[in-house]
Amino acid sequence: MVKTNTPKKETKVKKVKDPNQPKKALSAYFIWLSANRPALKEKNPGASVAVIAKAGGKEWNELSPDDKKTWELKAAEDKIRYSKAMESYKGQNY
Repeated sequence: MVKTNTPKKETKVKKVKDPNQPKKALSAYFIWLSANRPALKEKNPGASVAVIAKAGGKEWNELSPDDKKTWELKAAEDKIRYSKAMESYKGQNY
C-alpha cells in the first residue's frame, strides 16, 4: 500500500434547517411559472421537468414588460411577507 502526504478532504457538516423558518420569497419568474406550469404541461405532454422549465423560461423571456410587471408586483408582495415573517421568526428565536 502506498502512503501519500496529501491531506484527507474534510467532510462538510450540513447545517440543520429549522422547519419553522419561513419559506423564502419567490421571484417573479417562479410565481409566474407556478401559475403557468399546468398549461406548459398540456403543451408538452409527457415532458420531463427540465423540458417544462426550458419552455417556461422561453415563454417568460417573450413576455412583454407590462405582462411581467404584474408578476413583479406579486413578487414584491411576497418579499414583504417574507421580511415580516423573518422579523417575527427572529424575535421568537433570539
